[in-house]
This record gives sequence, C-alpha cells and structure tokens, in this order.
Amino acid sequence: MAAATQQTEFQKNFRLIVEKIFNNWQNLRLAVEHGMGGRNGQQVAIQIMDYTYQYCVGNENITQGELQEVIEELMDQEFNTLCDDNSIPEICRNLLRYKQMAQLNQYPEIETELSKLPPGKEWLRPDVKVTYTPVDGDSSSDDDMDEDGDDNDDDEMDESEEEEAPSGSGRVTRSQTRKQKAEEFVEPEDGWTTVRRK
Repeated sequence: MAAATQQTEFQKNFRLIVEKIFNNWQNLRLAVEHGMGGRNGQQVAIQIMDYTYQYCVGNENITQGELQEVIEELMDQEFNTLCDDNSIPEICRNLLRYKQMAQLNQYPEIETELSKLPPGKEWLRPDVKVTYTPVDGDSSSDDDMDEDGDDNDDDEMDESEEEEAPSGSGRVTRSQTRKQKAEEFVEPEDGWTTVRRK
C-alpha cells in the first residue's frame, strides 16, 4: 500500500512540477498569443502539457533526446513552430531530472529550484483567458506566381511560322497549333486577318 501511495504522491507532485515548467515556457506562450495554434491555441498548449506529463510518467528510462523529439514534433504539428532558442532541450533536461528527484522524494530540493523561476501567472488553465493576436494570412506570396507563365508564348510566336511545315503534309507543328490558338483573337477587317498579340 505504501508504494501505491508513494506513486500517487509522486504523480500528483510531478504534475505540479510539469505545470510550473510549462507555465514558465515563454515560447509556448508566445505561440499561443500570436495565434499560431488558432483560436484554441491555449487549449492545445494545455493538451501538449498533459501529453508531456503522461509521456514522462508512463515511460521509464526516457532519454532527453526522445522527450525532446516528442515536444518538438508537438510544437511543429500544433503550432507550426520551431524553437531554436534551446528552450526545449532545457525543459526536457529539467523534466527528467525532476522526475528522478521526485521518485527519490527530494521534493524540498525541487521546490527550492523551482522557486528561482521568475514568478509568472499560471495561464495553462481553462479558466485563464489568454489574449491572442491572429496572424495575418500571407497574401503577397501568391501574387507573382502567374506573371511569368504568360510571357513565354509571345517570344516563340515571333518566329516565322510559315516555313515550318509544307502545306498539305498533314503534319501539324507546334507553331501551327499556336497559330490556330492565336486566331481565336482574330478581328476580320475588309478581308484582312489581324492576329492580335496579347
């Protein structure tokens, strides 16, 4: 019974440690505030915290690299965010160290270390409102796409199109096909055929 109680105690305390660390993680908060996770960004952040807690509690002998991969993938999938400020390795290192310390009942030491974290408001709770700024859609990148495609046709239409295939050979060359297309823009004018350029 004592072991089960200790396990429950460990899970409860480790949960608080995870919450403390995640609440202090600036990048996660910024991702939520900048609308990277959409309207439900805060909820998603809470889910990432829950998942990380479950992962740590549910697996023995996790390496820092494994945990790092899990959190990086979650941040990438859910927030489209890559943290290159070394915050994820730092978080993983602390989580695994505190997990080990918690299993050894070294709560006073953990408490002392966590008290050194900057005092911040707990925001990873459904009852706390986080204001977020939606990211504007990047509209400018699509505008240039169509421009280049149209210019190429004109240059090749300048080549003299008559010489390509002797009439009656039955072979339709590329430039004849182009000519036919171009003649859709034809404007008859007293017996003349005017092919208008774009």
